Amino acid sequence: MKKRILAIFLAVFAAVGMTACGGKEVETQEVDYDMTFENQTGIDVSKLEIRYAEDADWSEIALTDGEWKSSYQMPVSMAGQMPVAKDGWQVQMTFAEGNSRKVWDGVEFADGAVLTFALDEDMDPIWRSLCSI
Repeated sequence: MKKRILAIFLAVFAAVGMTACGGKEVETQEVDYDMTFENQTGIDVSKLEIRYAEDADWSEIALTDGEWKSSYQMPVSMAGQMPVAKDGWQVQMTFAEGNSRKVWDGVEFADGAVLTFALDEDMDPIWRSLCSI
């Protein structure tokens, strides 16, 4: 059985943080997601961040023990008023080896989803989602 580490991401987007750089209003929705992220990149991750749009700031997801090991799963929860990610969320990982970064685009968060993050043979980010019933 794969080990799990715990990271909880709650509604950290306060009213002040709900606007994009241009100062425009951001559409929000009430969410209550309990998801599982799976690291199948083959590389340990030292920093995990998400954002809802290209012009939004990154929000860090705390990692237990400061690292997310390759092949580990991690429960992630999001609850409260969250921005609507019209083109899906972006997930950025900073790797423990060399501090290089990769960004996964168009990631669809959903309650009960298992989101697997990987790299293809060219080291390009790929992801897939399995929804539990």
